[in-house]
Amino acid sequence: MTKKVEYILDTPVDQLKMSDIERDMSWYFDHHQKMVLASINPQIILMSEKNRCVKSFIEHATHRFADGIGVVKMSKWTKGRIKERVAGIDVMASVLEFCAANKKSIFLYGAKPSVVAQAARNIQLDYPGVIVAGWLDGYQKKRSGEVIDMINKTHSDVLFVALGSPKQEEWLQRYMPQLNATVFQTVGGSFDVYSGTVKRAPEVFIKTNLEWLYRSVSNPKRLNRIFQVPLFVTKGLVWHLKQSKQ
Repeated sequence: MTKKVEYILDTPVDQLKMSDIERDMSWYFDHHQKMVLASINPQIILMSEKNRCVKSFIEHATHRFADGIGVVKMSKWTKGRIKERVAGIDVMASVLEFCAANKKSIFLYGAKPSVVAQAARNIQLDYPGVIVAGWLDGYQKKRSGEVIDMINKTHSDVLFVALGSPKQEEWLQRYMPQLNATVFQTVGGSFDVYSGTVKRAPEVFIKTNLEWLYRSVSNPKRLNRIFQVPLFVTKGLVWHLKQSKQ
């Protein structure tokens, strides 16, 4: 279970491939330990510089995978060893496949009411072995204690949280000790894709590592991410240069 970690802008990122995550899931279930899957992309790294709760969530996650080609490129430029992007939605699919094969139960928390409900229905159809124990949208007004009780009463094995960043990272960092699931994953807008509300980028964008660009151009709310890329590159290289001189 030993993982190699490297730092980008003082943020830990694990040298992980999809096969590593798939292999480790069984271990966490067998040993009754919590497995925390955290997507790391340039935006999250920049956010963690200013948001201590997000930074703490990343530091304590068991699997910090490079969900952004910018992270992979920065690793290469700074002589790191992260070789491939591991997309968060692909990790979610892998977790669902594991759950289907092993009759595990899941809980979906986040997104709009109609989106999370449809995502739950589609997942049940696409992964017949998965037990969809429950779901809750991210717009309801329940207190955190009520949400925690609701999730725990379902005895779910896996909790997917789609509240958007930084809310999903902050929520898990604060309340994960009170939650009884085994696997936790921050999944951003993945419920939108599973519900059919949003289509994933065409294959050509995925294969050329430009899925982030497609999503940014397709969604005006994400356009600012394009402008964060040069900031991330500049800050990352300057940080690495300073570290090299120490």
